[in-house]
Amino acid sequence: MAFRLSDLVIAGFFMNPHRFSTHGRLLLRGGEMAVAFELTGNPSPDLLGGKLEFEVPENDREPTDEDRRLAAAFKPLQIGATGEMTAERKVKTFDCSFEEFNRRSELGEPPPTRWELCLYLEWYSQNGRVVIELPFSKIHFPTEAEIAARDHAEEERRLAEEKREARESMAPSEDTPAPEDDIPSPDEPSISPIEDDDEETYGLIPDELDSELERQARRVDREVRGESPDSIKMMEETELMDEMIENGEQTPLLDFLADLKLPSPADVSTEEDAEQALKLALTKLALAGVAFHVCEHCSARDAYRIFIEKVCKDSGHYRPLIGTGWVQNFCASDYCEKCMGEDSV
Repeated sequence: MAFRLSDLVIAGFFMNPHRFSTHGRLLLRGGEMAVAFELTGNPSPDLLGGKLEFEVPENDREPTDEDRRLAAAFKPLQIGATGEMTAERKVKTFDCSFEEFNRRSELGEPPPTRWELCLYLEWYSQNGRVVIELPFSKIHFPTEAEIAARDHAEEERRLAEEKREARESMAPSEDTPAPEDDIPSPDEPSISPIEDDDEETYGLIPDELDSELERQARRVDREVRGESPDSIKMMEETELMDEMIENGEQTPLLDFLADLKLPSPADVSTEEDAEQALKLALTKLALAGVAFHVCEHCSARDAYRIFIEKVCKDSGHYRPLIGTGWVQNFCASDYCEKCMGEDSV
């Protein structure tokens, strides 16, 4: 089953800056922020090396609770492998409203349909298979003049916001005490804050349970302070990440790939076979929140060799972070002689 976003996409940006690297941004109806995708792999030949920006005006409407639920379930940083990505695929569309389509379907009457080109974007990420299918009749591709006008308006808005914040920061606050209020009376005793020592558990509570109890207590504190669910979730994941770095144990990356029976780099003789094996592995690792990015100097065989012999051999991942918003990134550039030579210049 695919995670289909076609009805939620308000706008987007796509680019393939170099081979095996496909990036972009999506604005989803019901989402609080733009979604980024940083994928390993190429699009179809018609989009190879290209970039495009698009808008879907009819999707820009008031979000429903279901829209918000779907947008919240979609990881804000999408990593993994590309599937089919093309602007030359055709899709059947109908020339009538949804109401008429449903009415005709109930009466057994075929609604008027036609075939048209669509923008088809498919990839495999933490959310599994993701599909966006947008007929060209629904897409608006902004002109350079429109993009420049929008960017100018955004810059004007940003500058106005900075000026407003600067004025507010310089204005005196009603809650700020007068300077003389901060000066203690000579007759008043000096009182120092009491420092609380950490509670002693005497080893009665296992470390894992103790950590979980602390996390629950911090969550209650944040809810009492009225923090948003997204803010609470982000803080909890940050605390979990810190705990893993300090006390966690990593699982070797090869353990996540054990059931795939990947070929040895020495046995891969073609670029196509190497790309297929690499994307299969990255599709599996994306579900765990692990990404591998290929530099512009690497062929598919180079990238696959680096991935198997260097990254997977020497690296691991924290299992408790699976399902969170955290992504662990590995880069071929860290092992590429040409990249390292450029960094030293």
